[in-house]
Amino acid sequence: MRISIQRYRSTGNIRKSFRRRIVSSRMIIPALFIGCIILLACMHIWQRVYVLNLVREVRLLEKENKRIKDIVKKSNIEVIELSSLERIEKVATEDLKLVKTQPENIITMAMESSPHPREGINEVVSSLKKIAENLPVLTESKASAVEIFESDER
Repeated sequence: MRISIQRYRSTGNIRKSFRRRIVSSRMIIPALFIGCIILLACMHIWQRVYVLNLVREVRLLEKENKRIKDIVKKSNIEVIELSSLERIEKVATEDLKLVKTQPENIITMAMESSPHPREGINEVVSSLKKIAENLPVLTESKASAVEIFESDER
């Protein structure tokens, strides 16, 4: 049993001594420094690649945006052409066989506005005045009594 305990202690000593050697070694600081430089270089390269991908994506989106704007302009021009008065008259006479009306057949109707446009507002104001007359009134004596009761509750 003593042999197994000695072997266990010796393996523990080897592990501890290995850690001590690494920590006390003169090479640990330069190794960490070089490792940090390599890590920063990798991060810089990754960032550069990521930015270049974003730039490429922005260019593609700008091209797509320009293409869509062109389509919208063409559609607007087409709408203007299709809604021209000459074209509508041509379609109406040729395709739909419609004829122009004579000026004596056209009747114009005009809507008359009411003589009292504020009549509804006056009714609302009068009803609000009636409601205000029936609201409770707060006098100075009632107000001081309310303040006394509120101060007791606090």
